[in-house]
Amino acid sequence: MLTFVVGALLVGVTLNAATSSMVAQFALQNTRVFGLLSVTSLVAIVGAIGAFAYLIRSRQTLVFTDEIMQELAKVTWPNREETLRASTTVVVTTLLVAGLLGVYDFCWKNLADLILFTES
Repeated sequence: MLTFVVGALLVGVTLNAATSSMVAQFALQNTRVFGLLSVTSLVAIVGAIGAFAYLIRSRQTLVFTDEIMQELAKVTWPNREETLRASTTVVVTTLLVAGLLGVYDFCWKNLADLILFTES
């Protein structure tokens, strides 16, 4: 159910951005409806409600969501120690590669400056 709400919100945000861009592109007035909401916001809300209604009533979507939940139940998540070890490995490797690239960059810059006589 939460997945459907998030999906509907994403549709709403996308529609709001698209209609706002369209209004700006064509220099249209973004008027208020009943003095409460702008037209772009109303389009976004109606689109989000429509997307939510479609997702809730679609049999294929419900089956797909159930299958995803079943597969996620099979996943073995790492414990704290494994996560810490893997994160440390990633950070250390990233720092080493960044340092190595920095040394290569320094050497190549100095070599290029020496060859091209552009040393200042």
